[in-house]
Amino acid sequence: MLKMFSDVDINRPYYDVVFSGSLDLIKGFVIGFIEGNELEGEAIFSDEHHADDEGKFGQLLRLIAVKDKTVRVIICCRFHELISQALEKRKDEIPIAIQSVKKIKGASFGFRYKTFSEEHGEKLKNVFGNLPKGLTMESGYSPEEILNPKAKGIEAYAPLHHYELRARGRVSGFIRSVIDFYGQVEHNSLVELEPIKLEYE
Repeated sequence: MLKMFSDVDINRPYYDVVFSGSLDLIKGFVIGFIEGNELEGEAIFSDEHHADDEGKFGQLLRLIAVKDKTVRVIICCRFHELISQALEKRKDEIPIAIQSVKKIKGASFGFRYKTFSEEHGEKLKNVFGNLPKGLTMESGYSPEEILNPKAKGIEAYAPLHHYELRARGRVSGFIRSVIDFYGQVEHNSLVELEPIKLEYE
């Protein structure tokens, strides 16, 4: 059975691996290779929406980009080298090839949020003010609260609100932590997220 990492270890190396071939074939081959060889590792396929897709192995499957018959996959722990060797042995049978490999140094994404609810405001400040292990908030993040007591109780009838919270910032850090946190906040309708940007060594 496929072993998954339940913890965040910033010393684990992650690589941005570009494959050529169809998405379904690449996904099936990579997952099958990990499963069949009982490897401990992760393959992260993620699209521009960064939607989670929990497979039957409980694996995090997100696709970063599918463009022209190339697929970018974030792979942990150098097992892409084993995949490359396996593909080379069967290159006449399997129409998949590794085009490039880059070691990932870190990742980041920008965000902004706004709410007129004090309750939601407190939750947002707590989420972005207490980042998980492996993440940091870059300088410039300063939530702005606007209070207008005269407007209290009339929000339903006028565009004036007694409370408003707005902020923008950028979260950076270890790739796995960035992807996990992105998935945590992306479904919050009060938060707008920019695409994840990778930094290479």
